[in-house]
Amino acid sequence: MFPAGAGPGAAGGNVTLSNYGVGAGISPLPPAGTDASLVIDGSVNISGGSNASGNTVVNPASTITAYTMGNPNGSLTTGTPIDFSEAGRYLKCASAWWGALAPNGTGAVLFGQLTLTGIDGALNIFQLDAANVYGSGLSLAQLNGINIVAPASSTILINITGPAIQFGSYQIFRNGLTATRDDAHRILWNFPDALTWSNSTTAIYGSVLAPFAAANTTYSQINGNIIFDSYSGNAESHNELFTGELPEPTACLLTTTSSSTSSTSSTTSSTSSTTSSTSSTTSSTSSTTSSTSSTTSSTSSTTSSTSSTTSSASSTTSSTSSTTSSTSSTTSSTTSSSTTTANPSLRRQAITDLFESVALQQTALSHILNAEGEKLQRIFAFDNITPETVLAANHSVESTVNAIAGLESVLEMKLRLFTDCACNPPRS
Repeated sequence: MFPAGAGPGAAGGNVTLSNYGVGAGISPLPPAGTDASLVIDGSVNISGGSNASGNTVVNPASTITAYTMGNPNGSLTTGTPIDFSEAGRYLKCASAWWGALAPNGTGAVLFGQLTLTGIDGALNIFQLDAANVYGSGLSLAQLNGINIVAPASSTILINITGPAIQFGSYQIFRNGLTATRDDAHRILWNFPDALTWSNSTTAIYGSVLAPFAAANTTYSQINGNIIFDSYSGNAESHNELFTGELPEPTACLLTTTSSSTSSTSSTTSSTSSTTSSTSSTTSSTSSTTSSTSSTTSSTSSTTSSTSSTTSSASSTTSSTSSTTSSTSSTTSSTTSSSTTTANPSLRRQAITDLFESVALQQTALSHILNAEGEKLQRIFAFDNITPETVLAANHSVESTVNAIAGLESVLEMKLRLFTDCACNPPRS
C-alpha cells in the first residue's frame, strides 16, 4: 500500500481510507477518465478525500462498503489492470536478488552519524545491519543522521538487513548537504528481510522497497516509490519516481501482464451504512495534509528492472465528495463527474491539522537539537581530544543547525497561510 501523496497508488488487498489524497502532484493531468491512478483488488471502505488525476479502478468482485472519494478527473470504475500476484512475486524476488549484491561502498558511524561512502560513478551498493549499524552498537533508530557521500550522478542501493526496521528522528544528507527531492530519484532503500517497518518523523529521500513488511508510519514523509506488503498510519509521499540503473534481476523476470478491463464509469448511488474510520491527519515538512486509517493491502504497482522500481507514491489534499457509490457491472461509456462542495467544518479541521503538524515538527526539532548538545558533551568528555576532532564535531553540529534553521522558515510560511482567517467563523 502507499501513504497519501502526489502520485498514483495500487493495493492488492483490502483498503480503508479516510480523507485520503491521490495524484495531487501529477501535471499535466491525463485526459479525463483515462488514468487508472488508484487500483484496488480487495474490499473498499473509503470516506472523503480525492483522486485528483483519474479513475479509481476496483476489482469487479470486490465489496464496496463506502466510497465518497472525489474523482474530479475521472470516476469510480471496475477492472483488473494489474496482476497483483505476479507483481508481488517479482518485487519480492527482486528485493532478495538486489539484497544479495556485493557491496562496493563503505560505512562508518562517528558521533552517532552514519556516513556511507562510495566512489563508483555508476552504482554504489551499501549493506548494513539495522540492529548494529557497521558494528557501532547503534541501531538504525539510534542514529542521529545519515550522510550519503557518492558521485551525484550515481545510483545508490542501500540494503538494510533485519526483520524489524525502525527509523529514528534525524535528517538524511547527500554529500554533506540536506538531501532534496531531486536526490531521491537515484536512491533505493531495500529491506529484503523486513517483516515490520516503521517511521515516525524522518523524511526519507529515495524509493522504499520492503515487499514483505507490514509498515506503520506517523507524521513522516517518503519521497519516491513505495512498496510494502501492508500499510497503516498516516504519512505523506511525493511522486519522485526511481530513475536509477540497477542490474537486471534475471532470476525474477516479470512474466505476465494482465490487460486492463475498465467497465462502467457511471455509478449508482446507495445509502449504505458508512463505517469510515478517522485518524489524525498531518503531513510532515510539506504543504499537503493527509491521513490514512488502517489498510491491509499487498504490494502495489510494478517495477521496471534496470531503470525503475515501482510507481506507487502519492500525495494529498483533503476534499469532500457528495456521492456514495457502489460499482455497477454494465459496460456503458457514460461517465459521471463528482461534485466537490466546500465544507466549513472540514476546512477548520484542515487548519487545525496544519497547526498540529507544525507543533509536532517543532517537537521533533527540539529533540534533534538536544541530541546535538548531548553529542558535544560526550565529545568534550573524551580524554586527549584533538583540535581536529573538535572542528569535525563543530562542523557536524553546524550543518544540523543550519538545516533546522531552513526548516523553521518553512514552518513559519505554513503558519502564515492562515494568519488572516484561522480564527474567523465560517460564513453562512
